[in-house]
Amino acid sequence: MTPEKKIVRLEEFLQMDKENEHRLEYFDGEVVYLESPSVKHQQVLLNIAAEFRNYFRGKSCEIFISPLDVWLKNEEKTAKVKVQPDLMVICDKTGLMENAYEGVPVLVIEIISTSNQTHDRIRKYSTYMEFGINEYWMVNPELKTVEVYVLEENEYKQAAIYKGSDCAASQTFNELKICLEEIFPSNNN
Repeated sequence: MTPEKKIVRLEEFLQMDKENEHRLEYFDGEVVYLESPSVKHQQVLLNIAAEFRNYFRGKSCEIFISPLDVWLKNEEKTAKVKVQPDLMVICDKTGLMENAYEGVPVLVIEIISTSNQTHDRIRKYSTYMEFGINEYWMVNPELKTVEVYVLEENEYKQAAIYKGSDCAASQTFNELKICLEEIFPSNNN
């Protein structure tokens, strides 16, 4: 099941977002209602976040997990886009506000599920590429894989697909490696 979509003006969306208990994303007029994540999704996200937290402790960049509204913004784009990545690495903290971030994270991770696969693989992939997010990881808990994409000459190039006992490596942050056996729960929850 793909996320439900609706077309509205930005002002309408901002009002909807305040009044709505659902997580919403906005793609220049199109509203996407996000489903609640599964238990497996949350387990994988927390495992990744713990590994990232250990790596970034004491460094200038900081990690955040969903739900945090990210208004993608750069000088070249006029589109209004609000996303809620599962995990993001933010190095330019000037865009941090109390409940949101405005700017472009350096690295974004999305946990793929059957209900959001098209949204993450097509919509978010192209949006993140268009706004210049340097590195995009797609994590699939069902297949126990991590796909890493790096922005080169304004296009994503697949750096690697990790599986099994591999350790996924960031192409942006030296020595940031996460072994898949540490992030995927071994039980069948």
